[in-house]
Amino acid sequence: MCTQIAVICSADFAKRIKIIENELPSIKLQYYLYKKPQEAPTLISQIKPCDAVFFSGALPYYYAKKICEGLPIPTHYLQQDETAIATTLLAITKRDGISLQEVSIDITDSQIVTSVLEDIGLVLTPKIFKFDPTTNIQELVEFHYHLYKNHKTLHAITSVHAVYEILQELNVPVSGMIDPRSSIIKGIVDTKNLAILSKSQSAKIAVGFIKFEGIKEIHSNVLSRFTELFKTKLISVESNSYTIFSTQGDVEKTFEFITEEKWKSLIDTPFKLAFGYGSHIEEATQNAKDALLLTKTNTANIITEKKQLLGPYPKYHHCIELRTREPVLVEVAKSTSLSPANLSKVIQFSKYHSANEFTAHDLETFLKVSRRTSERILKKLVDHHYAEIIGEEMTYQQGRPRAVYKLNIPTYT
Repeated sequence: MCTQIAVICSADFAKRIKIIENELPSIKLQYYLYKKPQEAPTLISQIKPCDAVFFSGALPYYYAKKICEGLPIPTHYLQQDETAIATTLLAITKRDGISLQEVSIDITDSQIVTSVLEDIGLVLTPKIFKFDPTTNIQELVEFHYHLYKNHKTLHAITSVHAVYEILQELNVPVSGMIDPRSSIIKGIVDTKNLAILSKSQSAKIAVGFIKFEGIKEIHSNVLSRFTELFKTKLISVESNSYTIFSTQGDVEKTFEFITEEKWKSLIDTPFKLAFGYGSHIEEATQNAKDALLLTKTNTANIITEKKQLLGPYPKYHHCIELRTREPVLVEVAKSTSLSPANLSKVIQFSKYHSANEFTAHDLETFLKVSRRTSERILKKLVDHHYAEIIGEEMTYQQGRPRAVYKLNIPTYT
C-alpha cells in the first residue's frame, strides 16, 4: 500500500526531492510550498487526507508545532546532522578557498558544528547563530549581513531558504545548507515508518466494558448510542454489564473530541465505562477489567498495554503509571509500600503543581482523595525521607496550622 506524505517546504527544496522521488518506492508525496517558514501553520490547514506530514527543516516545524500536536497523523522534520554540516563546510572551504573563521552560519544545534570540527581536528570555528522557535528571520539576516559589512566574514551559510534569498538581494555571498541526498531519503523513509507505526497502533484491539448501576436491562436504543460512538456493532451481555470491541484508534478519537454535554446525554442511568488495550484479546480484556475497578460512576478509564491508566474521561486526560520501571522509583515504592499508581499520582502532582512547597490539602485536591488518604501517603514519604516538612502555614485564625512539605524524589524521570 502506498504511503501518502504531505511535504511542507520551499520551492527550492521541493525541486531537490522531485529529483530523487524514484528512489522512494511505495511513497507518494504531496507538496505544500511556502515562501517563508512562518507560513507553515497556514499550509497545515490546506493539507488533503494523507498518512503523515514531513517538514523540510526545524524552523517551519517549530512554527507549526502547536497545530501539529492536534493532528491525528504523525509529523516529522529533516534534522540537520553531522553529514549535512561536513558536506556544506567542505564545499565552501574547498570550492572558494575560504577559512572557517571567515564564515557565518545559522543552525538549530551549534553542538553539531563543534562536534564535526573536533572530529577532524580543527580549532578554528565559524561565527554561529543558534536559532530556535522564537527567532525572527530578520534576526538571521542581520546576523549575517552585519558580519559581512563589517568585514568579519566573507561568506554566509544559512539553513533557511528565505534568508538565502534576502541575503542574495543584499549582495552578501551566501550558500544554503546542503542537505545530502541520503539525509533527505532517510528523513522521508523515517516519516513513512512513523505513519505505518501509527496505523498499526490505531488498529490494535480495544475491549470495553459498560456497567450500568441499579438497573438490570437496558433498551437497545441506549446501547446503540455507545456502539455508534465507538464505531462497533459487536456486543456481548452478562448481567448488567456489556462488552464491546473496538480499535485503539477509534477509542482515542472518540475521547479526544467528545464533549461533556454529549457524554451526559448518552444515558440518564448511572454507568461506568472502561477500555483495555493489548496486543491480543486476552491482554486487552484483562486491562479493561482492571480499568473498570478503578472507574467511578459516569466516567471512563483506559488501561494501555504499557499499564498506563488514562482518564477519567471525558473531563480529565491524566496518565498514571501503574507499573514502575525507573530504579529510583522502584526503590521508593518498595521502601514506602506505596503502589506504583499512587507514586505516579504524587509525581504527576509535583509536575503540575506551580510551587515546590505544598500542603496535604493541595495533594488531596489534586488526587481527589480524602484528607486521611493524602496524609497517609505523605507520612510514608516523610518516614522514609522522600519528603520533608519544611514549615507551617496558618490560613485561619483558629485550628491547628497546616504542615508544608517538599518532595525529595526525582519527578522528571
